[in-house]
Amino acid sequence: MGMSSYILDREEEFWNIANDKIGECEHFSEFVSKMADHKNLLQGTGDEDHFEDALAVAWEEKWSKYF
Repeated sequence: MGMSSYILDREEEFWNIANDKIGECEHFSEFVSKMADHKNLLQGTGDEDHFEDALAVAWEEKWSKYF
């Protein structure tokens, strides 16, 4: 497995966790807090520098369907 494949697998794992956790959260801050434990999965992707911004996009996509 190459390094880029490893990084992509970890990023996919992060977003799988995020998709599971997002429905459990009533507020964006709660979502960020739950995902903070998994931020290390984004190392090497560039998204770790924009962690909350990336989560905000996911939050808006999820909840915009209901409003």
